[in-house]
Amino acid sequence: MTNRTLLAAAALCATAVVTLTACGGDKKADAKESGTPAAKEAGTPAPATPSPAKPLEGLTPAQIAEESRLAMTKLKSFKVKGGVTSDGEEMTVDFTVAAKGSCQGTFTSGGASADIRKVGGAMYMKGDEKFWQQTGSEEGSSPEEANALTELLKGRWFKLPAGDAKADEFPFCDATMLFEKDTEEIPVTRGAEAVVNGTRAVTLTRKDGAETMTLLVSAEGEPYALRMTNEGGQEPGSLEFSAFNEPVTVTPPPASEVIDSEKLKG
Repeated sequence: MTNRTLLAAAALCATAVVTLTACGGDKKADAKESGTPAAKEAGTPAPATPSPAKPLEGLTPAQIAEESRLAMTKLKSFKVKGGVTSDGEEMTVDFTVAAKGSCQGTFTSGGASADIRKVGGAMYMKGDEKFWQQTGSEEGSSPEEANALTELLKGRWFKLPAGDAKADEFPFCDATMLFEKDTEEIPVTRGAEAVVNGTRAVTLTRKDGAETMTLLVSAEGEPYALRMTNEGGQEPGSLEFSAFNEPVTVTPPPASEVIDSEKLKG
């Protein structure tokens, strides 16, 4: 048993992240803008090798997006905070992602909230009363059963063991899943430089119909993703990334506070 809304929100946010950090683009358009290998065939010089002082110099917008995607997958840890709106309901996340698929943070949706931890492959959820009431209803339980579930899990952590498919689907604990390479060929354009929390950033934009996706990439040091926004689409939202490679330790909750999914099956 899991909260479907939780996983749905995770999937929506992950989709936004994947799209915004895609390396895909109109190769001909990028070639005209900055001189890609495609343009070289027509006699235009290839991009210059970036210097340490200007790591993004000479790169096309699509190449910058790909450099950012790769940089994020190599991080030992980072924080992600933001949310998405779907069917008029706002869902938010505030997570610290650590190495080897571990994470910890908070998820909110429809006035309900839950603390999440994933460590050693196992996933733990500690929800408030409304969270478990919603979960019981989504699973088709009667009001009496939903109340019993809420009472059973009050102040406790619900555990999905390592190897559980639902635990593995949660993208905020896996940087490679969160920043999976996209294969769509949607043009990426570069806009004016911006500043995100004191850091200079390159602005990259992709348009797909009415939807506009913007990625702000650090222009200082490593090309980390700093902010992503999605406007005009069915799931508008925004995510911010910070605390790159800061030390973080995720520990399982005390065993006395944990209820295993196997117990609920009974």
